[in-house]
Amino acid sequence: MTDFVIFDVETTGLKPEDGHAIVELAAQRVRGREVIESFDTIVNPGRSVEAGAAAVHGISNEIIKKEGKSLIEVIPSFVLFSEGATLVAHNIKFDLGFINKHLRDLGLPLLNNPLLDTLELARQKVNIASYALGYLAKHFNIPQSTAHRALADVETARELLFKLLDLK
Repeated sequence: MTDFVIFDVETTGLKPEDGHAIVELAAQRVRGREVIESFDTIVNPGRSVEAGAAAVHGISNEIIKKEGKSLIEVIPSFVLFSEGATLVAHNIKFDLGFINKHLRDLGLPLLNNPLLDTLELARQKVNIASYALGYLAKHFNIPQSTAHRALADVETARELLFKLLDLK
């Protein structure tokens, strides 16, 4: 049985190529339809969060200074957490772009896990006005606790994944 690692990042800004970095990383390892392990941490990327990004996810520079773990601690731990699993995210190119940028910066190999994008899967399975995670959650009656926080978005993406896989 294939394990899925459903993950999400919150960041200092939108572009890893411009030096933006992860400030929160969360994931759930799922076997069958059961969450068997969770990963959730605030990250101190060594740079400040842009005001626009902080307004979206609510993670302030103060929270990062108080709770954040270093990238050298978090990224290799995530690689071990996701070993042997299919990686799943909503708009996986965005999230994986940040993970792989940090792996490159740390001189570590890039992830080569199989990938599944719930955004692309939704585009294949349903025809609706928007494919944003929040819109899809409403469409499928998936409760959302807090949008734009990594673990909450992982939980929403997990429920969305199974709703989409159940569609013929």
